[in-house]
Parts: sequence; C-alpha cells; structure tokens
Amino acid sequence: MRYGLRAAFGAVILLVTVSTGCSIGKGGSAGPSASSARASTAAPTPSPPDLTEVINRTRTTLMTSGAVGADAPGPQGLMLVEAWPTGASYAWETRDHRLCWATVAETGFSQRACATNPMAIENSRGVHPLATLFTDGWVRLFGADHQEVTSATCGGKPLEVRRVGTVANGARTLYAVWFPDYTKGTIALSLSHGGTTSGAPLPLGDVGDRTCAAAPR
Repeated sequence: MRYGLRAAFGAVILLVTVSTGCSIGKGGSAGPSASSARASTAAPTPSPPDLTEVINRTRTTLMTSGAVGADAPGPQGLMLVEAWPTGASYAWETRDHRLCWATVAETGFSQRACATNPMAIENSRGVHPLATLFTDGWVRLFGADHQEVTSATCGGKPLEVRRVGTVANGARTLYAVWFPDYTKGTIALSLSHGGTTSGAPLPLGDVGDRTCAAAPR
C-alpha cells in the first residue's frame, strides 16, 4: 500500500447507511434486518498513517548533511514532494536559483542532485520535465511556467497530480505525478492561465512496463 501525502493527493471515509426494517405481528418481536446484520460485521476503513515523524526526521537529515553550503535552500525552504512510512522526497531552490531534489530513506540518502545552472524562465508558457525521483514508487517532477495544472490523464484515465510549490519568484510551479513503477509514454495535462484553459503533453520517457498513451494532438 502506498501512503503519499497529497494536496488534492486525504483519507476516504466510507459511510454505510443501514436501514432497519421491523415487522411485528401478534406476540412477535422485531429482529435486525439482513442489511444491518451485515453492516455490523464490516471492517472499519483503515486510517492512513501519521507521517509527521518521518517528515520531521528526513527534513532534519537533509538540512544537516545534504542541503548545505551552496546547495542549501533559499528563503522558501524545502518543499515536500512525497512521503511514505519509511522516507520522504523533497525539492528546493538554492539561493542562486538552481533546482535541487533528494530522497531520504531510513538508511540515509538514496538520491540527491542539483542542477548546475540557474533556472531560465522565459516569458512564455511551457511545461518542462525536471527530474525523476525514486520513492515508494516512481515519481516524475515537472514544472509549469506562468500557468497552473488543473487535471491530468494517463491513457485516458484521471491521474492524481501533487502541487509541490513555486520557484523562480512564482514564475514556475512544481508538480509531481506518482506511479508504482517505471512508466513510459505521455501524460495529457489540462492547464489554466489568465482565465483561459489549454492542454499540453508531458513526456515520461521510454522505459517501463506501464504505459500512458500519447496525448491527443
């Protein structure tokens, strides 16, 4: 089971409404209906785990031994990409406007990298694949310049998108999509900008057993 933290990515509460019918004749008594008897034996919906401790621990590890020196985060700090019971992944912008990302697991860093050059954000809108993160699955980090992602589909099916945060003085918004394993193909994105909407493809790559069909042209 995957336990990611989501902005859109909360717990689902199953509400079971039971209607109990009674039929009383002379000298008779009402017993529970079949539906109420079944409901009484149903298992409760499990709650997601509290990931506060693992987030606090991985943040501390990253800030003391990973995101340091020239690669330390700027004023906005670390941005959570994904968390699960044994680790978490983050992205951040350095003071010289480079993008960094890292995954911190129980045994330490499983991945950590920073771009060598500052982010170059143009005035036009665009969607840019940025990094692949290995978490409790396979995560694709991407940016949308001067626009917001409103929805996404993979092979025509809705795909959950996590809003990670903004960089480059708000010009680029970071997003992440999660898959259980390597995934190839293209995601179809719906975007909003200045009261108008548009669509854009996000290429994933060409490795993996799972496939997203190419976005419609």
